[in-house]
Amino acid sequence: MVIKVQKRNLVRIISYTLAAFLVLIGFIIAKCHESRQYHRSVNYTYSRCLEDLSAEANNIHTSLQKIIYAGTPAQLSLLSSELSQQSGTAKSALSQLPSGEGELTAINRFLSQVGDYSVYLSKKSISGEKITQEERQNLINLQGISGELASKINDIRATYENGDLWDNEVIPSLKNSTANVNFGSTMLELEDTLTDYPTLIYDGPFSDHILTENPKMLQNAAEVSREKAREIAAEALGVDVKNVNNDRDEEGKMPSYNFTAKDTTVSVTKKGGHIVYFRKYREINENKLDCETAVQLAKDYLAKTKNTNFVENYYLSDEGVCTINFAYKEGATICYTDLIKVGVALDTGEIVLLECRGYLMNHYQRTIPTPAYTPEQAREVLSDALTVKSVNQALIPTEGNSEKHCYEFMCEGMSGEQILVYVNSSTLQEENILILLPTEGGTVTK
Repeated sequence: MVIKVQKRNLVRIISYTLAAFLVLIGFIIAKCHESRQYHRSVNYTYSRCLEDLSAEANNIHTSLQKIIYAGTPAQLSLLSSELSQQSGTAKSALSQLPSGEGELTAINRFLSQVGDYSVYLSKKSISGEKITQEERQNLINLQGISGELASKINDIRATYENGDLWDNEVIPSLKNSTANVNFGSTMLELEDTLTDYPTLIYDGPFSDHILTENPKMLQNAAEVSREKAREIAAEALGVDVKNVNNDRDEEGKMPSYNFTAKDTTVSVTKKGGHIVYFRKYREINENKLDCETAVQLAKDYLAKTKNTNFVENYYLSDEGVCTINFAYKEGATICYTDLIKVGVALDTGEIVLLECRGYLMNHYQRTIPTPAYTPEQAREVLSDALTVKSVNQALIPTEGNSEKHCYEFMCEGMSGEQILVYVNSSTLQEENILILLPTEGGTVTK
């Protein structure tokens, strides 16, 4: 059978086909243009970040050379501020560059310590202490490393001034791949040159003694078996031990047995058998409880688990869960180093989070120092612009992972804002000032 197509219908078919073809061609052209635009954008971003990294590496080298010879606290403070800003900019630029499959931990560590160590020396100088010969030698060592780093980054930048070389990075990026071949391997080679990096021990958050710190509470604890840890996990979750299944263990500074039970993960330390954390992953329905109720439920939970020496610090509510921070209390002193977090679901009041890592890292049988000054003497240090509402004794953490015993003054500012001021009970130095910011979900500090 021969099917005859009328001339009018044939024209329509050809017209529709041609129109569809033209639309397809237009779509392909648009996509190609979009791809080229994105290609150029990523290419420009990489080039700009490498330029910033190179510039700041040179600035760091110069600033370190100056700070070695700084003779006054004012000049040391100015240079340390510059170094802190330069290292921050360099880290930001580095984070936006392709690193392949490796992690540039040594370079990041160097940039962090450069800024932090200079701030530490500045604070020391302002307080009237002298920079020691060892500390000056540390600066000389850092300056030497910064020169090598700057020189090699300059060489890499010169190589990549030819924009075509970024294609090996840009094209995998378009495929959502991390297999960046050339630049990533180049940076990892640079990373390997920092293996003889000197150890820096000082009172700061990037001091090497913090990077190697072990959990204080676990130091003399005995090992527990996996089955004993499983029983501890089951008791914490309130489930039958048969329903607690093995998960991948955690190593590192706090080796732990990990388990799962229905929608919950739980971690128990291999030493001492302490709960590190548990989290319940479930959908949170409409909120029916307020945060004040959640705080009481969290306190009841801690009391039930025999953790009674804790006081609530602050809370935050997010996505239906109110998370309350509790600090350990030793006698009259609140230890803000020893923290536990408890998360309460605001739909049913169920405990869906317990986080004890901070407590396990910092808690030990300490001797609380006897204050050398009275609260009344410490109050005289405060600004006249503050009105004191209450006073507590507190142990606060320093950036160097040590502790200072202070009087904690809850104050009201001139505009009614809440302000916490910490005055050292042995020296009457103001150690810290925190502004409490009430939000919809709780209170945060600034």
